[in-house]
Amino acid sequence: MKRFQFNLNKLLELRKYDEKKWEINLGQIVSKCNVMEHTISNLKLDRKEVFFKYKLHGSGIELLQISEMYINKINYEINQAQLKLTAYITEKQDIQTKYIKVVNKRKVLDKLKEKEEQKYYKEQTLEEMKEIDDISIGIALRKRIDSA
Repeated sequence: MKRFQFNLNKLLELRKYDEKKWEINLGQIVSKCNVMEHTISNLKLDRKEVFFKYKLHGSGIELLQISEMYINKINYEINQAQLKLTAYITEKQDIQTKYIKVVNKRKVLDKLKEKEEQKYYKEQTLEEMKEIDDISIGIALRKRIDSA
């Protein structure tokens, strides 16, 4: 029995390559989102520590002014990080959409390949059965001719 060869195998390989590329892009943007979320949480923790350290313990006016400026700087950094995170999330959604489309295209080709492969092997099995039947009929005829 000959091995099955899919006519669109090159296209399937390209689709798999494209899927892998989008999967990597998705992983990278998810990583960026995670890093930005972690950065935001660290900045919020820093802001909280500064607030409790200098505001609640009654330090001098100069330290209070410095801590206020530092808190304002942290707030600005948090806002900038949140803007970046929003942009990353939007980009992530776009990449997810494209990734899903690419995966679906590959799955369609995989299903087509499976169906063609099943059809091919079913036809090959029928051909083999016909050959076996022809051989057994030939043997039976020879036996009749030889015995007559």
